[in-house]
Amino acid sequence: MTFVKNKWTKIIGIYICLIALLILNASNSISNLHQRFATIELFSLVLGPLIIFYLRNNWPYIKWIICIPVILTITIFTYSFLHEFSHVIGLYVVGAKPTGYQLIPEYWKGDFTKAWVSSIPLNNWKDPIPGIFPYIKDCVFLTLGYLILLKTKISNCFLSGLIYCFFILSPSYDIINNFFIKLIVGEIQGNDFYGLSQGWGEIWAIIIGVSFSLYSIFISIIIPLYYKDHPDKKNL
Repeated sequence: MTFVKNKWTKIIGIYICLIALLILNASNSISNLHQRFATIELFSLVLGPLIIFYLRNNWPYIKWIICIPVILTITIFTYSFLHEFSHVIGLYVVGAKPTGYQLIPEYWKGDFTKAWVSSIPLNNWKDPIPGIFPYIKDCVFLTLGYLILLKTKISNCFLSGLIYCFFILSPSYDIINNFFIKLIVGEIQGNDFYGLSQGWGEIWAIIIGVSFSLYSIFISIIIPLYYKDHPDKKNL
């Protein structure tokens, strides 16, 4: 009976998390290929691994069922700002300045996607550098998240999930989503990896995209492999 109870509790928990994902996407149109693909990736690269992370450990279901929607909300509402602000930093690094920007989508209007930074083209080898700065930031975040979670095995249900999602799953989504959109769609204006292919060539865009993607997948997988049956039940 215990097995059946635990099995159904896990299933109910997963369904509640899926409902939370649908609510978060309800106000966002998914009428085009990019948005549909991004929605699938949001589950595959963020929500799915986060659920697996919690299922492999000993936190009470009611705790992580409550934590997941809060963690996803924090992640979604900081994702675009961090991505676009990284472009701004990249511009200043190469000696340029933004000519315009919208760092935060108009969430209050139901828009979760439209954030941008514009600048005057540099027309030299430096031109793609601001475009890849968000992914350099992602790799830094992935490394920090890996070190934090492995060096200090966190017992707090919310904090451990937040660090895993914010520092690892969100950067992984950022890299893989943008790189795979470039691979699938090809020429898509505004895509950072397409811009990289135009500036440095297709080969470099693929090398950087594949290497960054593999690194993010490796870090995303190794954390739930390490976090198992944690924390000790007697410490709960």
